Amino acid sequence: MKNSEECVPCVPLNGCKQTTRKMIFESVSVFTSFGVIITLLSLYGIVYVVDNTLPTPLKLTDEETYPDSFIAERAQNDLKALTGIGSRVVGGYKNENLTVDFLQNEINSIIHEAHTNHKIEIDTQVVTGAHYLDYKPNGKIVPYSNLQNIVVKLYAANDTSDSVLINAHFDSVPTSPGGSDDGINVVVMLEILRKLSKEPQRPLNNVVFLFNGAEETCLQASHGFITQHKWAQDCKVVLNLEAAGAGGKIILFQSGPKTPWLMKYYAHVPHPYGQAAGEEIFQTNLLPSDTDFRIFRDYGGLVGFDMAFFKNGYRYHTQYDDFEHIPLGSFQHVGDNVLSLVRSLANAPEVASPKSDPGKVVFFDFLGLFMVSYTQTVASVINLCVVVFSFVIFVLSIHRFKLGYTTTTLKYLVLTFGTIIGGWILAGVFVILLALLIDKIGYSMSWFTNTWLIFGLYVIPTVGLSTFPLSIKFRMLNPNVRTHMQANCMRMIWTVILFFGTVLGIRAVYALMIPVLFSSVGFVFVYVLKLQHSIRKWLIPYLASLIIPTIFLMYGTLTIFSLFIPMTGRIGPNKNVEVMIGILSLFLTIAITSPLVALATMVRKFKYLLYFFTAVFALTFIIIFTPLGFPYSDHNNSPTPERYWIIHTQRLFHNQQGVIAQQDSGYFLLNLDRHSPSMVKNMVKEIGTIQSIDQDCENYLFCGLPLVHSRMVQVVKYSSWIPAKQPVLPEQPVLKVLSKSQVNQHVIRYNVTVSGPDRLAVYLSPKTNTKIVNISLIERLPSERTVWNDRDIFFILHVYGKERAALKFTFDVEVSTNATNLTTEVAVAGIFVHDEQNNKTEEYSEFLNEFPSWADVTAWIGSYESFWI
Repeated sequence: MKNSEECVPCVPLNGCKQTTRKMIFESVSVFTSFGVIITLLSLYGIVYVVDNTLPTPLKLTDEETYPDSFIAERAQNDLKALTGIGSRVVGGYKNENLTVDFLQNEINSIIHEAHTNHKIEIDTQVVTGAHYLDYKPNGKIVPYSNLQNIVVKLYAANDTSDSVLINAHFDSVPTSPGGSDDGINVVVMLEILRKLSKEPQRPLNNVVFLFNGAEETCLQASHGFITQHKWAQDCKVVLNLEAAGAGGKIILFQSGPKTPWLMKYYAHVPHPYGQAAGEEIFQTNLLPSDTDFRIFRDYGGLVGFDMAFFKNGYRYHTQYDDFEHIPLGSFQHVGDNVLSLVRSLANAPEVASPKSDPGKVVFFDFLGLFMVSYTQTVASVINLCVVVFSFVIFVLSIHRFKLGYTTTTLKYLVLTFGTIIGGWILAGVFVILLALLIDKIGYSMSWFTNTWLIFGLYVIPTVGLSTFPLSIKFRMLNPNVRTHMQANCMRMIWTVILFFGTVLGIRAVYALMIPVLFSSVGFVFVYVLKLQHSIRKWLIPYLASLIIPTIFLMYGTLTIFSLFIPMTGRIGPNKNVEVMIGILSLFLTIAITSPLVALATMVRKFKYLLYFFTAVFALTFIIIFTPLGFPYSDHNNSPTPERYWIIHTQRLFHNQQGVIAQQDSGYFLLNLDRHSPSMVKNMVKEIGTIQSIDQDCENYLFCGLPLVHSRMVQVVKYSSWIPAKQPVLPEQPVLKVLSKSQVNQHVIRYNVTVSGPDRLAVYLSPKTNTKIVNISLIERLPSERTVWNDRDIFFILHVYGKERAALKFTFDVEVSTNATNLTTEVAVAGIFVHDEQNNKTEEYSEFLNEFPSWADVTAWIGSYESFWI
């Protein structure tokens, strides 16, 4: 180098003299660090704005200019009419009559106004059947009777039988208007049908629109369609539209399975928005939700897309899921994307033979601008190439600084790697201990409403503690070289994680591949231009290489928090959500900031940065004890309620002699979050009379409580029981054993019928050393059994819709030779969910009125009665 340079003394690693090659080390002031922090916050702000920016909605007045486009305003008007009906609960008049009439009228009107070239047929299916839902760890059998589907077929131009299916459900959970779940998607389907029906040309494939009438009751109506409807066997590809939130954008979170060609069409939608990481998370069964996509895939062999709204999950399944708070732009976003997809798939030749099976697919979008997709095989090749590329750059960095391949160099690298990982461990220990402390003193979930508190509680300490070890000065290398090597070592740690993630087949490691790739490219630029000897020169291209991966990781972080934070309010009191959010914040913060943390060595007066971090953390910690740290809110525009499911229950337990052993009644509180029910104990006086259910859980099936979902089994032991007067039951569920016969010397067959309300749960549990070997409702029993108190147990939930129906089935019990005595404990639970039909007692009404406005209370009436047969 011909320009004038200083010589900086160091302790050389390769035995050279006490001066290095001519190098310049320019440290940066602490104010530059604050500038970097401000830049990061600005980038996050940009990502937040972009992620929340919706497309410009088209109104009815725009249709003349855009005749082929989705008209958001008309869909909004349809949703206003649909939600105006009220909660559309399966088995209720509003769902089975008013909603069905509304949809039939709208569809018939569309057919009447359709282009004369089209052939459109409507069919109303009333279906009865049963299936098994293999939820982990507790599955269930879900028989159903007289459920309704409204099915519309838009015929293709030729005589093909190949069909594209688009599905949304028109039922809702009790107490909820079902604006987003799933009303918005129902009206989107109406508008898409309207648009397609007015086009002069028929598509290549048939398009079947399934308006299904029972999704909230364990995906039953979709099963009835795909296994029994006359058009079902012709359906090859499905678009399933769902919601676990309200408003925002609809995200693609499941694709395939194993059909990469589908992504070719999704890549051309106007507003691509999807992540394969979401697919992997969803398919682990970790999330307390499911969709009809499972049914179409498992029972119909269909491939396709599963899409859902997820932002503002606080409104999901509550009274706040209304029409008024869904932005018009959300209608346009889902409408544009789904209309584009339906048009593409309706004319896609691949629909005739959709299963190419080349493996799973990796897909992700970048800020909604474009979609990237490739097969997992290609992903493995790309990831491993990036791993090799990163390793080569790492070796090149050692060579460029002439560190040599000596024991001293190895010791330095081990020290650097250890310092980085040690900082992460230090941050992790602090975060976990802090979360445990906050939970212990009863102030967890302070971030539930004010999510920005996560920044001060967990993000700032993670950055500070992971940076601190790297900021310690020691004279082993020139600070420029040390900073440079720390950045390379940091990348190599992520490179190793990327390698093992790829080997394990984790598709989501694309989120690590991108920063590793860009960082490696940045260093190539530095080495090609020979900028590595001056921080001021190599720092600029290095920081520039981090912009895109930082934005991408922030984009993913925003999606993850938007999904998981509201979900912490409905996963049960036994989950320490403070620790969960703390660890999630730790990992995401390290992933985003670690390339910058590696530069800590070059910061002068680093202690002032630590003072700042400490002050921000201390201030945030104080805030959690103020009203700003209160988890819940009843603000109409942005509610964050605490959820309560309460069932005023009558219980009756018979012993093996048929004598009533126990009889009582009370309020069954299914506690859904970490603060249930302690948060309302000062407002609801009956909370002080809660009795332990531990003994009931030991003596009775599922603690002697009426459950409407097998997933409740995971939290039922953490529920509350408040003694109260008997409820007024609309009817008493009845179990009748029609016959008990000996099939052979080892098998007894029971023929039973159970009648009662439209939500009827039956628990079957054989004695120890006996087992149930067949239940007529399903073809074969699950291989993995659910166990309660060391005995097998089967959860059956029967639902009926349009017309009343009893549950009739047989089951076989394997016993010792010629045994004829009692073999099975049976419990029957009736759950009365129709509020307009329930006659609540005065005491029950007063109890419910005591709950604060920030509590979302779902109040039912139920019964539980157990027998030995």
